Amino acid sequence: MITPKKIISKLFGYYNSPSFNELQQVPVEVSEMNGIRSLHIGTDTAQSSMQINDPFYLELNYTKVIALSMLFNATPSNILTIGLGGGSLPKFYFKYCPSSKITVLELHPQVISAAYTYFNLPKDPRLNVLQGDGIKYLVDSNKTYDILLSDAFDEYGIPDVFTTDEYFFLCKSKLSSQGIFIINLWGSDSNTPTYINRIKKVFNNLVLTAPSANPGNIIVVGFKNTPKELRISELKKKIKFLEKEIGIELMLYFNRLIESNTSVNAHRLNFI
Repeated sequence: MITPKKIISKLFGYYNSPSFNELQQVPVEVSEMNGIRSLHIGTDTAQSSMQINDPFYLELNYTKVIALSMLFNATPSNILTIGLGGGSLPKFYFKYCPSSKITVLELHPQVISAAYTYFNLPKDPRLNVLQGDGIKYLVDSNKTYDILLSDAFDEYGIPDVFTTDEYFFLCKSKLSSQGIFIINLWGSDSNTPTYINRIKKVFNNLVLTAPSANPGNIIVVGFKNTPKELRISELKKKIKFLEKEIGIELMLYFNRLIESNTSVNAHRLNFI
């Protein structure tokens, strides 16, 4: 028997929407169903989900694709995430990259409150959550990052300001020499191919893409420089080790990454 979704919290707050550049009132809902707690921002779509009995497990498929970033840098020193949601990925990096310092920018104060209250977001000096504009933070910051994750959504999708050439150039400029830029895109958005082409241009085709499901999110990874390891045999060894460490099967998503990359001739990245 399937338990119907139960709303356990509804928070309201005003914030300056990037989509309309004006104050918007947006409800932030927290629901539970079959042992899964989810965050909804203005819609019924789950923008973040968590297993109540295993809060650090990556529940949604797109987060499992992003976990593959650890194949290319297993010990990032500095991580920046734009967009918090329920905090699934900041929690993941917090647990499995114990030497990392993680900074999160979240525009919506009610989302921050929900993440701490309902999604077991750790309160720790290594995980610094800031309420504010992620782009302004990037412009003002002189730091560089080993992983820069763009996961900014509002109730209308990805705000346009997070899909421009200027934004992608800004993100690239804040990466360390072996830094990785990751963005979560909607597979159903007709503009997604345009956004991917912009990222390829900015990152000189040092880009990988992978669908999380069909249909579903598409994860795009841009590299500041060519990754040090592109041998499939070695990457699969790393995946087996990572799967044991985090208790999640990742080979399916790695295979999608390989298939998506080898089918596009424009890529400068070639797995061997």
